[in-house]
Amino acid sequence: MNVSEKIVVAIPTYNERENVEKLYSEIKSLNLPIDFYFIDDDSPDGTGHLLAEIARRDSSVRVLHRSRKMGLGTAHIEAFRFARQQGYGYLMTMDADFTHHPHFIPHITARKDSDIVIGSRYVGGAAMTGWGKIRLPFTLFWRWMIARGLGMPYDCTGAFRMYRVDKLDPAVFERLSSRGFSFCMESIYYFKKAGLVINEVPIKAHIRLHGKSKLSMSIMREAAGMFLKLFFDRLRRPTKRAVS
Repeated sequence: MNVSEKIVVAIPTYNERENVEKLYSEIKSLNLPIDFYFIDDDSPDGTGHLLAEIARRDSSVRVLHRSRKMGLGTAHIEAFRFARQQGYGYLMTMDADFTHHPHFIPHITARKDSDIVIGSRYVGGAAMTGWGKIRLPFTLFWRWMIARGLGMPYDCTGAFRMYRVDKLDPAVFERLSSRGFSFCMESIYYFKKAGLVINEVPIKAHIRLHGKSKLSMSIMREAAGMFLKLFFDRLRRPTKRAVS
């Protein structure tokens, strides 16, 4: 089956006015066949207005203006739907805060041998810089827990990924329920169970460029609850086959 080479990069935003224009410009400078789909959660800092202005200048940019803060997970579900409806071959997701630097995009898009390619902070050649004394151990702890408890050695809490759209079965992604960053873990778990081929490429992640982190106690509680849900699901219904 021939797969469209069209790529859309979906970027959820909430109070990212200081980052989005620079991010957009740097991705454009790569001169790759990429369209943009920004999903803004009614940012009070005017991010949505700035994105609307960018979209007026560039027809490759689409912006969804949502009426309230709905979370990362629902933004990614919206991106899955959009990519399928618009006939894209590949969907890339990334954060708006330069934690995921655009210069790694060509490394990810080059891996057309996979159903999902993860920009990983852990495989050989990867790195994390600028992480604080609390956040770095927290991130590494989650990686250890997910690898041991869920049998997933990937970078499951990062959103820098590329999906082959024709492999995104709506029956899988429509069941996903996480609102916060636990969506990244939940989605990989169920896509892995569905038999998708998952691979990783190394990236060098840095702490956000501007603005404040969206990580909160409620988001961490949701992540802990989702981990337990997936852990018990794995005990009841183990994955039938491993995915490379």
